[in-house]
Amino acid sequence: MKSVVLSAVLLASPLFLTAQTPPPTAVRTITSKPVAAIQPYEVPGRTEPVESATIFTRATGMVRERNFDLGDRVKAGDILAIIAVPELDQAVVAARAHVDQAVARAENARLFAQRATSLLESRATSQEESDQRQANAAEFEAAVRVARAELGRLEEQQKFATVRAPFDAVVSARNIDRGDRVRGDSATAEGWLYRLVRIDLLRFTIAAAPDLALRLSVAQPATIRFHEFPGRTFAASVARASRSFDPASGTMRVELTLDNQDLAIPAGLTGTAAFELKSPGNVLLIPTNSIVTREGKSFVATVADGKVAFVPVTAGRNLGTSVEVTATGLTPATPIIINPNALLRPGDPVEAKAAAGKS
Repeated sequence: MKSVVLSAVLLASPLFLTAQTPPPTAVRTITSKPVAAIQPYEVPGRTEPVESATIFTRATGMVRERNFDLGDRVKAGDILAIIAVPELDQAVVAARAHVDQAVARAENARLFAQRATSLLESRATSQEESDQRQANAAEFEAAVRVARAELGRLEEQQKFATVRAPFDAVVSARNIDRGDRVRGDSATAEGWLYRLVRIDLLRFTIAAAPDLALRLSVAQPATIRFHEFPGRTFAASVARASRSFDPASGTMRVELTLDNQDLAIPAGLTGTAAFELKSPGNVLLIPTNSIVTREGKSFVATVADGKVAFVPVTAGRNLGTSVEVTATGLTPATPIIINPNALLRPGDPVEAKAAAGKS
C-alpha cells in the first residue's frame, strides 16, 4: 500500500512532469517580404525569321541562270534561277502542233456534219450517214480538248523551269551554280536550290516557365536586349503562344514580334526579353531554404504561440537565394523557420530567434 501511494506522489510531482515534456527546439526565423507591385521578368530567347522557305524545282535539267547569291535581297516574283530543259521545250512545241492538227480535223469533221445535215433535208443522204458524221464531229471536238489539256500540262511543267521567289526575303543559303544538273521532284532533301528567310520582321522565341507564361497576353510589350548591340534596346510584343507546356522542359513556347526593317538583327541571334508585369498582390518573397517538400507538396514551417505550424504554399519564380510563393494565411509578419529540421512535426514546441541581419 505504501508503494502505491509513493508512486502516485511521484507521478504528480512537478519534477516528474518536467522530465516527460521535451525541451523546445531552438530555431531561427525570418519574416517574408511582399513582392513589388511591378515585377521585372527577364528570360533568354532567340530570333527567328518570320517566314522561311527551302526552294526546290520540279524541272529536271541544267542550271542555265543563277541570278542571286548568298545574302542578296529578293522581291516576291523575282527569278531566282532558270533550268534548261530542252526536251520539255520540244515536247511543248509538239503539243502545240498536235492541238493545231486536232483543231483542223475537228473543223473538217464539223463541215462534213453540216453538209450531211443539209443533204438529209433533200433526201440525198441517209439518216445513218448523217448521224455517223455528227458523231465523228463530236469525237474530233473531244480530241481538241484532250490535245489542249496535254499542252496545258506541258506548259505548266515548263513554268517550273523558271524558279521565282515566293516572298520578299534574303538568300540565307545557296546550293547551285550555273551548269549544275538538278532533278525535279527529288526524293531526297539534298536537291534544294536556295534557302530564303524573311527578316524584316523577326520572331523572338522564348521558353516561358508557368509563372511567366500564364501571365502573358497577346500584345504584351517587352524590351529585347542583345550583347552584340550594347546600349541599345528593341521594342517587341507578344504575338502568340503554344498554349501547352513541353512535358520534358515544363516550359511553353511564346513568340514575340520584333520589327527589323533595316535588317540589322540577323536570325538566330540570342538575346534577353524583359517584361514588366503586375504582381497578383498576394505574392511573398521567402528564402529558398525555408521551403519544405513533403509527399510532393511544398510547405513552410512557421511559429505560432511557440509551436510549429506547417503552411502549404505554391512556389513561383525561383530567384536563386529566394523564391516567390503564394499561401493562404501567410503574411509578412509571420515568423518562418529557416532550414527547418526534418524531424519537426506540427505542434512541436520551439524557441524562435530572429536570424541576424534578416527581416
